[in-house]
Amino acid sequence: MPTTKPVSNSFVEDQVGATAMVDEGMQIVKAQLASATVLPQKIWETQLAMVSEVLAFMGRRMQAQAELYAQLARCKEIAQAVDVQQDFAKCVGGAYADEAERLSTLARKNMDAWTEIGSQYPSSWTGDQKAAA
Repeated sequence: MPTTKPVSNSFVEDQVGATAMVDEGMQIVKAQLASATVLPQKIWETQLAMVSEVLAFMGRRMQAQAELYAQLARCKEIAQAVDVQQDFAKCVGGAYADEAERLSTLARKNMDAWTEIGSQYPSSWTGDQKAAA
């Protein structure tokens, strides 16, 4: 009776291992795509918030400038006009300092939000997934 060689299951085991790696890779890609849809939204929100604040500041500065011109128009003497302009100049520095603080706070809040979103996705991955990313 002829003898047959035993059949090796190594090919099947290799396929199972490869399938597991593909599945894990697909989960990584899904997580990255999920974060990609959230991050652009946050980026737009940040940009719009910053632009909104800058435009509001510009409006406040234009209003202050208009009030300066109205005060200057009411001045009867040069000394009054000089006083009005000096008062205006004193307020300008404070207004710009306040605006810098507002923008800094807004940028910090938005950066914290981005960091929080970014940390949500990799935190659910396994150690192998984090290493692959």
